[in-house]
Amino acid sequence: MCGIFGYQIQNDAALARSFFIDLAHRGPDAQATTQVDEWTLGHLRLSIIETSSASNQPFLKDGNWIIFNGEIYNYLELKETYLKNTPLRTASDTEVLLTLLNQEGLACLNKLNGMFAFAWYNAAEKNLYLVRDRFGVKPLYYTHDKQGFAFASEMRPLTRLARNVEFDEEVMSAFFKDTATDFDERSGIKHILQVKPGHFLTVTESGVPTEHRWYHDRDYAFDTSIFASKERTLAAFEDLLTDSLALRHRADVPICITLSGGLDSTTLYVLAKEKLQSKIQPFIFAHPGSATDESMRAIALAKKYGDSPIVVTSEPGQELERLTAALRYLEYPIWNPSAVAYLDMYKAIKSHGYTVVIEGHGSDEQLGGYPYMLEAAWKQALLRGNFRFARTLYRTWQQTQNPALGTLPEQPSELFGMTKGLLRALLKALLSPRKWKYCSFDALVRESFDYKILPIVLRTFDRLPMAASLEARCPFMDYRVVEFIRTLPLEYKVNEIGSKAILREILKKYGHADIYQNRTKMGFASDIPVLINEPQVRAALRQAVNDFDFPHFAREKALASERLKKTTLTWDDIAPIWKVAAFPLLKNSYASTKTASGKGRE
Repeated sequence: MCGIFGYQIQNDAALARSFFIDLAHRGPDAQATTQVDEWTLGHLRLSIIETSSASNQPFLKDGNWIIFNGEIYNYLELKETYLKNTPLRTASDTEVLLTLLNQEGLACLNKLNGMFAFAWYNAAEKNLYLVRDRFGVKPLYYTHDKQGFAFASEMRPLTRLARNVEFDEEVMSAFFKDTATDFDERSGIKHILQVKPGHFLTVTESGVPTEHRWYHDRDYAFDTSIFASKERTLAAFEDLLTDSLALRHRADVPICITLSGGLDSTTLYVLAKEKLQSKIQPFIFAHPGSATDESMRAIALAKKYGDSPIVVTSEPGQELERLTAALRYLEYPIWNPSAVAYLDMYKAIKSHGYTVVIEGHGSDEQLGGYPYMLEAAWKQALLRGNFRFARTLYRTWQQTQNPALGTLPEQPSELFGMTKGLLRALLKALLSPRKWKYCSFDALVRESFDYKILPIVLRTFDRLPMAASLEARCPFMDYRVVEFIRTLPLEYKVNEIGSKAILREILKKYGHADIYQNRTKMGFASDIPVLINEPQVRAALRQAVNDFDFPHFAREKALASERLKKTTLTWDDIAPIWKVAAFPLLKNSYASTKTASGKGRE
């Protein structure tokens, strides 16, 4: 896990220094640049695999260069299968990757199991290739104009090249409507783009990029006939997820796991203990007294396995400073101010000497873990005439609702509630054909993966761990796991046992009834109402809402202003206020970067 950058503009030492300053948190262990033809290539290293200086980057082999951010988890298998007779001077995944690129070109990408964003310079062709992993776990941004081409792992250093930082109002609209960002090549800031997931760019000497798609959702072949047998399906999935987890244990530095008490992290932790006999250290975030605190359940689980979890709490004080710091690292708003708690957690993990953390991100967006998806599941079953299954899913959906996270609608009787809900959905769908997706579980899950939820989640859990110089690994984002789940029939995703049923079955097998029988959706949620009611934070939010100057979003500003008049802010008030206030706060952050760096490009 590292930071990379490069530019075709000029050999400018001051510009390189500015990139190093902005990306320093991504690579505290080594920093270097190289000049190759018209390109300056820079790398900041967080040493994890083969930590000796022999693996520092930019890395040269057979005349070609690479700067690489991420991990190739199956590098040992690739070495054994394809490079058995090829001399290698290091034990790194970096050299394995570059050697394969030199031998096979970009055709080797589909063999890689990992998260990665890299720049490969082919000296013979004089082409630079910018490559991003299948699902965009690792970021890669670029900008180009008549003065040249530049790229980096984060947006902030690229903003130094612009005269002004302007937010893209179309992306803002998606954020206000769907809390969606990072869903296409637009970054949210005008003139800064991103390499799309599963794509690469070819940049020639002219500096004009050409986009190519390299991943087509079919890199993992397996026998889908196993789905006819519940026993075979559960065994296959458990083995696959365990293998993904084992690959993500590969590191030459200490690793740990965040444990929330929910299904995703619990399943990973249980498999690590039961199948891998891992000594991995659990970290648990606690916010005592809050209705969203699950720490006691997580602590009890760790103690069952004889572990002594490290419990992290957010210390009171400097809430506004912590909030603005988290937003600065994020570079664009996320769903609410919970980044403060995430950042507290990651800094605590780093302070205990860990460099790699395993986390459960990506499960909800594949297995349909959100209540609105479960609502679509029972409507879908009802429309298909499967009343009994629809009734089961309706009950599961009701049990998932969490009053601690906001006001819930009144729950009518089962039959009346199903009839009313379906008729309302059908009416909306007739008025707007796009609304049909709310009667399709699969459509909403795929939308959450490609557009509405996962892209913003991946940005969050790249930026905030990296803010603490920490690598986050997500076993649920293994491409084999993703492709397996996509073909998995609905009844393995939600049924009478609950949402994300296949995970509950794994926990049931190992006897963790207190977790798999708990159906209320929680997530990692700090006590945000306490944060936003803190006087200094509330005053800053009020000022930011007043400063919000986007006429197209006057209605959103008015709603935020109205909510701020309340004596005490609740969960229901957070999103309307935060979505508006975050933009002026972020604008100030970028203004401070410009002030520090001087003028941008004319």
